[in-house]
Parts: sequence; structure tokens; C-alpha cells
Amino acid sequence: MAYATTTGDLEQGRYLFGDFQLDLERGNLTRGGQEIALRPKAFAVLQFLLEHAGQLVAREALLDAVWPGVVVTDDSIAQCLIEIRKALGDQSRSVIRTIPRRGIMFDAPVRFEDAGATVRSPWSSRWTRRGWMAGVVLVAVALLLWWANAHLPAAHPAASPNSIAVLRFTDMSPEGDQAYLGDGLSEEIMHRLAQSRSLRVIARVSSFAVEGQPVASIAKQLGVSHVLEGSVRKQGNMLRVTAQLVDAATSSHIWSKAYDRKLDDILAVQEDIASAVARSLEASLGGLDDTAGVDPKAYELFLEARFFYQRRYEGDRERARQKFAQALLISPEFARAWVGLAAVANASLHDEEQRLNLPASREGLLETERHAVEQALRFGPDLAEAHIRAARLYADLDDREKAREQVEIARSLDPDHWLVRTMLANELRIAGRIDESITLFRQEAQRDPLNVVLRVALVRFLVWAGRIQEAKSEWDDIAELMPSVKAQMGSLAARLQILLGDFNAAATSVESVPRGPERAALLAIVQRALGHQAESDATLRRLESADASAWGAFYAAEAHAYRGEGTKAMELLKPVGFGSSCNEGLDLAESVYYSPFLARLGGLPEWQVYRTGVFAFMRGCLFGLDVDSI
Repeated sequence: MAYATTTGDLEQGRYLFGDFQLDLERGNLTRGGQEIALRPKAFAVLQFLLEHAGQLVAREALLDAVWPGVVVTDDSIAQCLIEIRKALGDQSRSVIRTIPRRGIMFDAPVRFEDAGATVRSPWSSRWTRRGWMAGVVLVAVALLLWWANAHLPAAHPAASPNSIAVLRFTDMSPEGDQAYLGDGLSEEIMHRLAQSRSLRVIARVSSFAVEGQPVASIAKQLGVSHVLEGSVRKQGNMLRVTAQLVDAATSSHIWSKAYDRKLDDILAVQEDIASAVARSLEASLGGLDDTAGVDPKAYELFLEARFFYQRRYEGDRERARQKFAQALLISPEFARAWVGLAAVANASLHDEEQRLNLPASREGLLETERHAVEQALRFGPDLAEAHIRAARLYADLDDREKAREQVEIARSLDPDHWLVRTMLANELRIAGRIDESITLFRQEAQRDPLNVVLRVALVRFLVWAGRIQEAKSEWDDIAELMPSVKAQMGSLAARLQILLGDFNAAATSVESVPRGPERAALLAIVQRALGHQAESDATLRRLESADASAWGAFYAAEAHAYRGEGTKAMELLKPVGFGSSCNEGLDLAESVYYSPFLARLGGLPEWQVYRTGVFAFMRGCLFGLDVDSI
């Protein structure tokens, strides 16, 4: 099988580099005639990097080329790079170089040999026609991103009087290897400020997403009145931290200070900065001091561990586990480090692909998580996140009563903690109270306006609730803030456009949906709406013959329901089961229960009976919270 090139102007030929050959016609990577296995996405990533060898490739360009029409995170790129580096023996990362916060470069000589045996080298001859055009494309992408950030429309959250974004502190260390310290300081200052009831503090994802932009642009996107920025420089055991609090309206500094301390004083530095911000904004910090008694070295290891856990490059999860463990050897009563260790075990437990490559079995991971949770609760009984971690453990153990107890405790300790609010929002939605769930999600979106996953989920839930105009407004706002997202979420865009009656736009959106049962069902709906009955019928026949899965039946039923064929839709739905556990079937159950297309079956008594059964399954998946008290 031949893989089409990501840029579209080469379909045959091969790339030659070192002892390797990437054959586009055969679709394989070989070394000395021996084939090296690569998954299709890893193959596509390598091909794109080879096409632009010697050039810095922006992650956005790589995502658009390899995952068109799909929203994925940087983890998808990272996993492909892990596989490619392993295949090439590039453990030193000198061939495929990651330039922090800028992009990726294939930094080795490459020759391309097309089907006619014409040899050229995009690496050594940058300004060939191909290299020139690629350069123009990358420059255009960069200019587009700059323009989007510099010319955002005014339809963004109004700045609250006491609101702040804490930006990532820049690493100014001589070796440039202290990013974890800068990130950690920023997050810990956020953590302390968020304990003030009178401050609105923007979450990490959004605060870090606006790095490098002018203060005025940051304020407009995030709806804040103030911005805290700074830098960190570590040399030996000495630490220099600078911080500036900026008035977003005037871009003027309210205060600026440099702290020259020993590394042992890192806790005091971040507390000093947080206190200075609070005083300037006339806010009171209060809250829980969860670092009391922690050794500074253990705290530094904790910051490093959390940096690796959140970054998740090759080997980062294991690095995070080791750093958390090292921190606990020094400060065994450090509850937040136990919480981190529990999080690593839980993430590994639910990452099937990674778990298969780990020496620990499922039982071993569960035991590690259980021990970490017990210690976190022992040393941090007043720490909301420790109880949330306990709830997740008990849910995995299918002990929903204990899970409920832990969520209630977390809720009583810190009702505004984002994990607590998100879990409560999910509970409300599963309990059939989707409008109240949306209210909580909106509040989280205000706190984290550039969180793509959160904002897109909010659109989906608005569609489920039948609040179509609100969904459109939210979708348009996402498109203004993050233009690439709209093009990458073709299925949600198509659903929204169908419900709005904009079928020509929906037809365009469907083209970007990955091939599969959902794409076929949406295509059948659009074809029928545009008057192409025969094509719609043929599309549905192909779907029903090709995919007998529960999800395939659901999507086909949606199409038949939209077309007014309720009997056929029910015929497809009745055999659909939701598996033996909530982990297997809850997503499908919610999709069935809230589908605006299946809502067209409302006049059928058998649909009401079926939907009641779906709701009963959903209710059984609740932790058991008293949702009437939420």
C-alpha cells in the first residue's frame, strides 16, 4: 500500500538518509533491505519531516498535515516521535530535534529520488522549488497565527476587576534546563492565589497557551485585569526569580521585584510573590498551607515530577514516578507527592498501549495506586485532590459507595476545585440534569477559556441540551480564539450545521470527518437533506453492511431517525447493549440518550421505553451522589 504524501505533490519515490530508505510507493521504511515496522501515523509524521528536512516545522503545521479534521493533543506527536526515534536509533535526539516551544526539525542530509530516478536534496538545497514553497507555507502559517493572536475580536470575556493570569516563568538558566522550575513556580503561585475567594485565577492550560504574546492580547483572550510574568535562573544552589505584576488595561507595571535566594528558599519565594500579588489586588490568601514541613529538595523534585507528568514525552511518565518517589524518600509526609504518585499509576492503568509496555501488571498498578491514595489521605486529610484520587481508585475497583463518599468529602473541603466541579458536572449530566451540568462547565470555561477540550465539550453538551443557538455562539467564539480547532472538529461542526439547517456547510464539514460510521451517517443525512435520496440510501446500506458494532448501529439509527424512518431506527437500536460495565458503555449510553437526531423518535412509545432503559443504565453509573443537593 502506498501512502499519499502529506503535502500532496509527491505520490511515488523514496527518501534516502543515512542507511535508511522511506519508500512512498511501498509505504515502508527499510534499513539495509530490512523492513522496520511503523504505524501509519508515525510513517506520515516521518514523511512530513523528511519533506521539510532542515526546516523548523511548527507543531500546528504537523498536526494539520497528519491529523486533518481531528482534534488531538501534542501527546499524539510525542508518541509518533518516540516510535520514529526508536526505529532510527536516534536515542540522542540529534537527528529529529525538538526545539522547545518552537517546533521540530529533521536535522540530517536527505535525498529524494522520484519514480523517474531524479535525485534532489531538500536538506542541502533549501531554496529548490519544493523547499521554497514549503518555506512559504510555514511562514504563512506563522503569520496567520501571529495575526490571529494580534487581531482577536472584542467578543471575549470582559475582564473581572480582580482577575489574573500567571504566565509561565521563563527559564533563564545558563544551560536552559530548568523549565520544570519555571513551570512549577508559576503553577504553585496559581495554586496559592486560587485559594482566595476574591480572585479569579486563570487555569494553567490557558495561562501557558498565551506565552510570548503582548499583555493587551492576553487580557483580551483571557478576560483578565492583571498579568503576572517572570523568570527563573538557577545556578548551582543559587536561585534568582524576577516577577512583575502588570495592569492589563495600561500594560504598566504595578510592581516588579527580583529575589536572590538559595534554592532552599524556593517555598518562601513563591509565597512572597503570591502574597505581594494578593496585597496589590486587596485580596486575602488564606487557605491551606500544604507545603508546611516539606524539605526544599523534596519540593524541587515534586515540581520536576509534575513537569514530566504533564509533558508526557517519551519516558516522562516513568521519570515522573521516579521523581515523586525520590521526593517521598526525603519527605514521606508530603501528601501532594503521594497524590502525584497515585495520578501516575492511574494514568498508566488507563493507558492500554503504555500499560502493555510496563513491567507492572494491572493488579500491580492498582496496588501502587491504592497505597499512594492511602498515604495521601493519611497525610493530607484536608486536601481535596487526595479525596478525588481516592474516588477514582474506588470507581476503578467498582466500589461506587466509597467513591461517592470521597467525592462528597472533596466537595465539602473545596467546592471550587476544578476536579470537584468537573466531576459534579459529569454527575449531573449522567443524572439527566444537563442544563445544570452546562452551568458548571461554563464556569470552568471562564476560568480556562483556551482549554480546547473543555470548550469543545461545552459545545457538545449544548447541542445535546437542544440549545442550538447557544452552541453556535460558543462554536463561533472558539473559532475566533483558536481558528484551527473548527477545521479539526468536522463531526461536531457538521452536527451543529445540520441542526441549524445549513446543509451546504455541513457537506463541507463532513468531508473532514475521518472515515468511519459517523462520517457515513452524517453524509447520509446531508445527502437526503440536499435532495439526493438515492445517494443517501446507498450510503446507509454501505454503513449497515460494513459496521455491525454498537456504535455503528447507533450512527445508522441517527441517520434513519433524521430521515423520518423511526421503525428502522428502533430496529437498529434495540439490540444495542452497553457492555458489562460503566467504563465500557457510559459514553454510548449518553450519546443515545441525548442525541438530537434520535429525539425525532419522541412520538414512538417504544422509543420512550427504550430511552427509559438507557437512563436507568446511566443512573447506575453514578457515584451515588445526592444530586438533589448539588
